[in-house]
Amino acid sequence: MRNFAAPLTALALLVCLTAQEGCSNVTSETLPKSATPSPTPSLTYIGQWGAKGSDPGQLSQPSGIATNSLGDVFLADPGSAFVTKFAYEGKPLLSFQEDGMNHPAAIALDRAGAIYVADPIRDSVFVFLPNGDRFRELHLRSRPNAENQLSVAVGDDGLIHILDPIAGKVFTYTIRQRLVQTWEPRETVPGQGRFGPIVHGPDDLLYLGTPSGGIMKLTRDGHLLTELVAASGAKWNPNSGFAIWSNAIFVMDANGLMLHIVGTDGSPKLDVDLAPQLGQGNRRAPALAVSARPELLVLDSPESRVLRYRIAF
Repeated sequence: MRNFAAPLTALALLVCLTAQEGCSNVTSETLPKSATPSPTPSLTYIGQWGAKGSDPGQLSQPSGIATNSLGDVFLADPGSAFVTKFAYEGKPLLSFQEDGMNHPAAIALDRAGAIYVADPIRDSVFVFLPNGDRFRELHLRSRPNAENQLSVAVGDDGLIHILDPIAGKVFTYTIRQRLVQTWEPRETVPGQGRFGPIVHGPDDLLYLGTPSGGIMKLTRDGHLLTELVAASGAKWNPNSGFAIWSNAIFVMDANGLMLHIVGTDGSPKLDVDLAPQLGQGNRRAPALAVSARPELLVLDSPESRVLRYRIAF
């Protein structure tokens, strides 16, 4: 079932994504490079959008969020079984369901705009073209479970990395469904619980939440480079989802209200209390995504809404 805007072809989107922008208005004559001041990091609340319901373009129990290079927002909603594409301000652009995909829980995009949706009940990752047409299904053949938090990440090389927390393994496929590698994540500090999610970073490395609340930085073949841990006084909860933008990682505290922003080397950048928008009291940490605008998007699933914050670093 598809609604709203006319579909884009993968070729058209690829053409759009080839455009790159850059600017600089500071020269060595006006300000020496060594004297360039570092901007003060800030995060400013812009607004929110989302309409509760089970119809196309509405949100029932959204759990997965991702963005493309144009700033569009994609949500996977296991409550309605819809995958929906929104403009940055919340206008629905495309909404579709798929036979056999009954629990779309996690979502990722590749650089060409293809959409990857994980369904733990079917134990599969569905691959869709940018217009919502089904392309392939990667079936793990392990143990389907509604509580399993399957996640998927796609590298710049086109490899598809699927984390199965119950199996405790990462499965790496080519787009033609060929399994090229299976590896087990190992954490470096004691902890209990499951790994996840798995995220592809702009540095072409993989990042993986650990049961103890850290974030592992790995090569695409699973080689551990380092593990990032929270500074004293903080307790991360990356397992509900974290986001990476430029050289920064956005991760929620275990209380589900405090946002921690750290460098990809683990250095603290900024802490922001989101309680004024999310409400008081402990809660499950929301899923996060960062768009190219640049904006931080916070998926408040209980309220069926997306909160927008402007990033300034």
